[in-house]
Amino acid sequence: MLKSDFGGFCENKRKTKMKRLILKGLEKLDIEDAPLNELPDDFRLLKVLYCAICKTDAKMWKQGHRDLCFPRVPGHEMVVEDDSGNLFAVWPGQSCGQCSYCINGRENLCEDMKITGFHHDGGFAEFVALPKQSLLPLPDINPLYIGCFAEPAGCVFNALDKLELQTGERVIIYGGGTVGLVAALACRDRGAVPLVIEKHEEKIDRIRPFLDATAIECVKDTFESDFDAVINACADHIAFDLAIVKGAKGGRISFFSGLSKNEHIETNLVNLIHYKELKVTGSYGLTRKNMMDAIPFMEKNAALLGHLVEDIVTPDAVSWLLPDILAGKALKYIIDFQGRIHGRVLQEKSEKSSAFRQEENKDAVDSVISDQSWCDFIISSVSPVRQDFRPAVQGKIDNKTKPLGALGTLENLAIQMSLIQKSLLPEIRPNGKALFVFAGDHGVTEEGVSAYPSEVTHQMVLNFLNGGAAINVLCRHHNIEMKIVDMGVNGNFDEHHDLITAKIRKGTRNFTIEPAMTRREVLLAVRRGMEVFLKRHSLSALDIVGVGEMGIGNTTSASAIISVITGISPADAAGRGTGIDNRGLEHKIKVIEKAIAFHRPNSNDGFDILMRVGGYEIAGITGAVLAAASRGAAVLLDGVISTAAGLVAYVINPDIAGYLISGHKSVEVAQKAALDYMGLEPVIDFGMRLGEGTGAALTINTAEAACKIMCEMASFEDAKVAMKKKS
Repeated sequence: MLKSDFGGFCENKRKTKMKRLILKGLEKLDIEDAPLNELPDDFRLLKVLYCAICKTDAKMWKQGHRDLCFPRVPGHEMVVEDDSGNLFAVWPGQSCGQCSYCINGRENLCEDMKITGFHHDGGFAEFVALPKQSLLPLPDINPLYIGCFAEPAGCVFNALDKLELQTGERVIIYGGGTVGLVAALACRDRGAVPLVIEKHEEKIDRIRPFLDATAIECVKDTFESDFDAVINACADHIAFDLAIVKGAKGGRISFFSGLSKNEHIETNLVNLIHYKELKVTGSYGLTRKNMMDAIPFMEKNAALLGHLVEDIVTPDAVSWLLPDILAGKALKYIIDFQGRIHGRVLQEKSEKSSAFRQEENKDAVDSVISDQSWCDFIISSVSPVRQDFRPAVQGKIDNKTKPLGALGTLENLAIQMSLIQKSLLPEIRPNGKALFVFAGDHGVTEEGVSAYPSEVTHQMVLNFLNGGAAINVLCRHHNIEMKIVDMGVNGNFDEHHDLITAKIRKGTRNFTIEPAMTRREVLLAVRRGMEVFLKRHSLSALDIVGVGEMGIGNTTSASAIISVITGISPADAAGRGTGIDNRGLEHKIKVIEKAIAFHRPNSNDGFDILMRVGGYEIAGITGAVLAAASRGAAVLLDGVISTAAGLVAYVINPDIAGYLISGHKSVEVAQKAALDYMGLEPVIDFGMRLGEGTGAALTINTAEAACKIMCEMASFEDAKVAMKKKS
């Protein structure tokens, strides 16, 4: 057992620094010396002897996680020591102890669960602060680093307890990684007969020492079926399909590993659960009891588990090991913070990667400069609407045969159209009106912020192209030319006369863990939005243009944008979007809060805001709005999403304000904050919340009527009607 001057360290902790690996963003894992912070209540400071790197750590490094806020020290599979030399394994949870799940012994499902390495710093450091309830006494196992298997083994025990395996039952396990093999070993210990399926021959060769030592069978595929129990220990959705097929009637399936996102399960196979009366049990994490039960298993099988350890490595090797761990090419690497080093720093790989990045960055910089210059030219072409013409326009509308202001908002609209066109005879010509629906998917839907799956975006665009949506009906009724602009839909479309393909990428990135788009992408998206308007405008000048949108998850993006620019809180900005319930709304607010806290966007830089929390369709609308204003066309904003895009355009160049018209009042609360910021009032209020540009289409028709009022309604002099006497 390791002994140390740990107590002395604790006494001087404020003057002492520790080495740690800290994740500051996606693929940004830095080694640094950092002072120890004050311990939270009910936490203890412990020395980290060993901490394993698991695939979850690698996923966090590459993809982030919904429970992760940067910066964060990862690591949750560890062996720690207190100042008396006592050893502990670490249950990675911190549960509330009060919710129904905690009371009933299912604290892994706690309503207020906090997880080590996610919500507070983990074990990729020399020292770690841990909740007292997380510390489980660990026997003096030899070798000691095998104690890192307590957490994955506990997760396996959670799954197996639900399967209720009987002696002699046949179990098929999909996935020959570390967890799949630990599951196979635990099944064998319970008297069952495991068969591991691993499709990669290279991995089977890698795990051969473990297979030989345990006599566990592992194959690439099998013709056998009717297994009593099935465990999916990999994220492959095809493997999950096979799990359903291989289960015997009345069999059990442990849904152990979450599946890769945005994949499709065959419903014909899912129906087999019904016909076979299969019992499917989810298995998420582990309870303290699961982990305590796993410790004797781990101690008993220490030598066998040792075959699953690739190497004991130094902290500076971790960054170069993570890609292989994520790709499933490695078993278990364990970090040693106390100096018994067997790992290596991959210097050659580092040098090659650096050279490649430098060349790649040069090309990207050249493209960014080109798009920025193009956008800047259009932005600088915007001239503010002349206000010195207002007295003449106001005088004309006041002299119509009506009481002053009797036509309400219609009069304001007539005045604005006159000012935009610099004419007392404003008009919207038959070929001078158009509406563009910009479409794109959002990576933030991974956080569960929408009531609908992201594939609805693709399905709705097809509906637009088939002419079956509400916006199609309204545009046909009012003779408005309508085009759909694919800025970033996660899917492909056949050529169509009403489709403009301007795709940047198939959906933005999840902005809770990384910027929604790169700087290069945001400039390109804004530019393409500008080009959409300008190309159409060059065919026949547009007097007015409406902008609509389609994109599951885009109210989350719009709410974040409006919160950043106007300063209202995410709680005040977030709305129900496609119809999420109360709990969903609470979650949506937390997602927006997390994203803004992580990115800290510059509220005065529209491009920065779009890059961090925007959407491709929102950036496209921003570009179209700026281009329309640069050519003197009125712009009809729709609901909260296009209003957010208009707000970004306003931040980029406030001179566009006079060209903006708010089509309708949305039920999304953030819209009002954005409109107040720009000094706009919605024209109509029909209680609508559909989006698509429906409010804009209705208001284009209203704007036409306003122009007709200005041009065709008689004045008091024309009609020879006496005016109201001045008092």
